[in-house]
Amino acid sequence: MEIDNANYYKHFKDGASINWLRASDAVPIIIDELLKNGIAYHKISVGDLLKVNDSTRLVMTVTFDKEKKYGFLYESSHSLPLDPNDRNFLDNPQKAAYLQAENDLQGKVKFMRIAPLPSNVFLLKQTVYWFQFDNNGTRLPVSKEMAQNIIRQDIRKYLKSVQ
Repeated sequence: MEIDNANYYKHFKDGASINWLRASDAVPIIIDELLKNGIAYHKISVGDLLKVNDSTRLVMTVTFDKEKKYGFLYESSHSLPLDPNDRNFLDNPQKAAYLQAENDLQGKVKFMRIAPLPSNVFLLKQTVYWFQFDNNGTRLPVSKEMAQNIIRQDIRKYLKSVQ
């Protein structure tokens, strides 16, 4: 059975360590998929500020222009236990909400929840891009390379909506 974004949770192995793709892993993958989908390099940006309305702004992970502005948000948080229902936002935009943190110079944090997200903003959540490893070097089914393949599948699905 081939592992993909529809079945990888079934391949979780008890006892192995877990890690997640970080934003530093995701950004080059997003950019690579945009380039592969015909988005010109000069139309791709990282870290743009998007005005949603008069009171809400989002720091976008990666934005691109294709007749209008689109962008990806990579929510950099994760949780345990792993839950396949955490992927529900990918199939139902009404379940897509983003939690953005604002840090001040005194170390205080304020959180802003944005829901629903604009239709031109695509959410990717670190918590669903997990992989496993162990100290013995055992090849586990959901490796980091597999997690990278899974996020690529999700990015491609989003990009089909802007073709």
